[in-house]
Amino acid sequence: MRAVLFDLDNTLFDHLTSARGGLDTFVRNFGVELTPELARSWTEIEQVNYDRFLSGELTFQQQRRERLRQFLPLSGIPNANDATVLDDMFDVYLRSYEHAWTAFPDAVPTLQRLRGSGTRVGVVTNGSHEQQAKKIHRIGIEPLLDLFCSSEQMGHAKPARSAFILPCEKMGLSPSHVLYVGDNFRVDIEGARTAGLQAIHLDREGADQPKTLRSLTDLIPLL
Repeated sequence: MRAVLFDLDNTLFDHLTSARGGLDTFVRNFGVELTPELARSWTEIEQVNYDRFLSGELTFQQQRRERLRQFLPLSGIPNANDATVLDDMFDVYLRSYEHAWTAFPDAVPTLQRLRGSGTRVGVVTNGSHEQQAKKIHRIGIEPLLDLFCSSEQMGHAKPARSAFILPCEKMGLSPSHVLYVGDNFRVDIEGARTAGLQAIHLDREGADQPKTLRSLTDLIPLL
């Protein structure tokens, strides 16, 4: 194994915790208490509209507006159809979300050990290149990466084969010499295996299945 590539959100970067922290601050600005039901609705709405962005149906900014259009009526916060108003409201959430950005505790130690063993390390992620780059810098993993590729930069989103093949080509490695680690089985694992990479699923909830990690620290003994 010559290199290990990682997904970013919910693999190295704790998106769910960061998003819930940002959402809690956001709704409290409007006098609303964040309930488990609201948090779950936000996550579901986010995923649906983010997938629409990845498919090219919406721009990155449009998917943000759609998320608010669908979420605000559920929260009791007055809705708005004006794009400028929605953008301003999302900026309030975004500042809170960014303030809550955090890496999983096992992210930095795992990357350090891989680099220390001579293994090349990279991130291949779907999403806005600018935002994903900011996350990588803010959570402290930027100096530990040999490669960073986003779907926006490549023009291909996971699980497309090209989203995995292009990073391997950039490193000058055959896909069979590269391992991919991610939390989304369909997008990350099936996509990587279809492209010829080896892949290991990360399930922090503790699913006990072959080739499944509960923590990134479990990866080192396997390699």
